[in-house]
Amino acid sequence: MILRRLDILIYAHDGRGLGHASRSIGIGLALRRIYPDLKVLFVSGCRISQELIGSAPLDWLKLPSYETEVINGKSRGIDGKSNFTDRELGGIRSDTLRHMIERYQPRIVLADHSPQGKHKELKAALKASTKTGTQWVLGVRGVIGAVSQVRSGLACQLFEQYYTALLWYGDSSVLGNENIEQLQTRFGMNPVECGYVSRLTEIHRHQRKTVSHGAGLAGTVSIPWLGESTFKLIVELAEALRRLGPSHGKWQIFMGVEEGSQNDIKIRSLFQNIDHCSIEMPSSRYNEALFNSKCALVYGGYNSLMDILHLGTPCVVLIRGMQDKEQEIHLEQLRMKTGNQLLVLRENDLTHKTLLRALENQVTRPRVIEKSINLNGAKNAADHLFELLSNQDL
Repeated sequence: MILRRLDILIYAHDGRGLGHASRSIGIGLALRRIYPDLKVLFVSGCRISQELIGSAPLDWLKLPSYETEVINGKSRGIDGKSNFTDRELGGIRSDTLRHMIERYQPRIVLADHSPQGKHKELKAALKASTKTGTQWVLGVRGVIGAVSQVRSGLACQLFEQYYTALLWYGDSSVLGNENIEQLQTRFGMNPVECGYVSRLTEIHRHQRKTVSHGAGLAGTVSIPWLGESTFKLIVELAEALRRLGPSHGKWQIFMGVEEGSQNDIKIRSLFQNIDHCSIEMPSSRYNEALFNSKCALVYGGYNSLMDILHLGTPCVVLIRGMQDKEQEIHLEQLRMKTGNQLLVLRENDLTHKTLLRALENQVTRPRVIEKSINLNGAKNAADHLFELLSNQDL
């Protein structure tokens, strides 16, 4: 039996947050919605990929996960959950991805953000693709940031040798042309401006769901991972929510902490006597909670911000003290468009009084969807990929 070729393989390396996986899943969902006959496969080590996909018809393969820790605002790799070292995981992924190219023979591979992968795991797959005629496409987030895997000489070399298209997941009406010009200079190719990729937009299109005005919950809180100052922030948050009381409704808190771990036990003890607060692990329930919330408290990652913009939810946005200023730069530009919808605070110097004032302010603010921001990046990227496939048939 001769296996028919896979049309599009989408690869996202897993980082601390969910931006890489969420963008890639959003595009996969758009492809399956608009072009249902295409054979599409999403590949990542992101452990909650299925929760991000939900009931939508996108299939995926799980790789062993990378893990990182943050020290003095800088991220570094550590042993993964499978107890392989960061370096060993890079080698395992390299062999696995090469085998996928040889076996599935995808007509197109869409890679998120770095031409070589997080730990050069795409190099062997790129080389193998010369025998399969696979076309490689790179997609880059709105604000590039100080990411070595994008700015290195190796990234430029691999892009020039193997990649034939470049997508930019941003909106120049928000971010200006600086990032587009950086990509042109770095890779010697004009990027296709797609707009922001909103996974939640595609989820709701799949569910045929329209945005409500938020009802039932006072707010949704998302803390996807613990950084150097996050536990102190959680202590202050618990006190702020205790003082805020139940008058606005319940608060649903999604905490990316291993269930039953010491951190999980300590965090739950802080909220055990606050009846209007509940804690759970990140899951597909987050979408429904946010949909039904009057306001939200999230960190300033790409995925979280796109969810907020899609729903028009008033939000308190937290910034971690990272050396890479990508989130701060992005938020500064977005706030010029959204005004008071996004109230930005720094994680490492917050008190419960500051948090209380911020949450009181946002929980009574109406939802406002800023229609001038382009959130159709998933659809536009899917259309461009389909066009590339069609051109292969000519």
